[in-house]
Amino acid sequence: MARSLTDAVIQNLKPERGQKGWREVADGGSRGLCLRISPSGEKAWGLRAIIAGRRQRHILGGYPAVSLAEARERARQYLSAARDGTRPEEIDAQRKAASMTISDAHTDYIEAMGDTLRPHTKRLKKDMFAHHIKPVLGDRLVASIRKSDIVELAEAVTAKKFYTQANRVYSEIMALLRWCEQKSYIAGVPAIRRQDIRKVGAAKEKSRERTLTDSEIVTVWNLVGGMGDLTRDLARLLLLTGQRLSEVREMTWKEISLKDALWTIPETRYKTRKTHAVPLPDAAMAIVNARWSEGAKGYVLAGTKEGQAFNGHSSAMKRIHKKIVAAQGRADFTWHDFRRTMRSGLARLGIDERVAEMTIGHMPQGIVEKYNKYDHLDERREALKKWADKVTLLLRGDSNVMQLDLTRTRNAG
Repeated sequence: MARSLTDAVIQNLKPERGQKGWREVADGGSRGLCLRISPSGEKAWGLRAIIAGRRQRHILGGYPAVSLAEARERARQYLSAARDGTRPEEIDAQRKAASMTISDAHTDYIEAMGDTLRPHTKRLKKDMFAHHIKPVLGDRLVASIRKSDIVELAEAVTAKKFYTQANRVYSEIMALLRWCEQKSYIAGVPAIRRQDIRKVGAAKEKSRERTLTDSEIVTVWNLVGGMGDLTRDLARLLLLTGQRLSEVREMTWKEISLKDALWTIPETRYKTRKTHAVPLPDAAMAIVNARWSEGAKGYVLAGTKEGQAFNGHSSAMKRIHKKIVAAQGRADFTWHDFRRTMRSGLARLGIDERVAEMTIGHMPQGIVEKYNKYDHLDERREALKKWADKVTLLLRGDSNVMQLDLTRTRNAG
């Protein structure tokens, strides 16, 4: 029979000569408990138990961080719960949940998502939590959240007149709670439907159909020419390539082939998690070449802070709106509408549907076959060239528009 362990005995236990892997020393003072010793001398508590007819092993923590007395008490609790089919992981989750706040849970949730989320998506989730969820529910215990709390959260967002955002905040808090349920931090998710938050003003998501008119394209192109070079180049690259804001804003020199006039967005940065190649037309290359200098590295649209991409896009769009409203009285487009404008423009130019969709990184509906980043590359290059030529014609057709000098001295975004 195994002898009962003591602190003195544990401190004297050493790895055996030639030991490979972890060695286990049973504790006679607690059924199922053992001390595991690594070849390097590290020590950790383990528990062996039969749960629902299956032999399982659970790590309780390292020694001496988890003392002998604590290890025995936790082993007793686990084995007691195991008789009802409860796994040690569930007990740990319940113990953790007893003091886990919504803020704690969201931090763990984002960390657990890891690489499954694009950096841009991760930032959006963090910002949404910081601005809307944390002020209302951040200090509340996860286990205490009820349907009324989620409704109150939606009301707080709609009170700020963020009606559509309230819908997104609802999705985020529910995703967090479902994750908590999967981790056994809570027994279940509050029974609430999307219709319940609509009653307090949350707006239903609507698919935007806004595109810029030809005259708006000319106006915006001309307008950003008088703003900072970062705003100017961001706006023009968005219009010319039709790629997403985050993809253009975080473009790096490593992704650009000046020789091939090709921009390759890695799968780690692309929404579809597939590498996407974007042929750059001459107009886009003129912008890129104007920013290039020998040995350039990092972001093409580098911000004023070292090692960061340009992040003044939100304030830049506000300035664009303000100037256009002052002159014309209407400005309701977003950066993403530039992408939709280019895609619509390809359709107007008669570009094949499949090629047009692949140009913006989509596959046409109904087509499920796999394709690589170079599929239809020549056709996509021709499509983007035709679109750039269309934009150039629009600019030349406006008597008030002059071709802009891309080599002029730069000023901040």
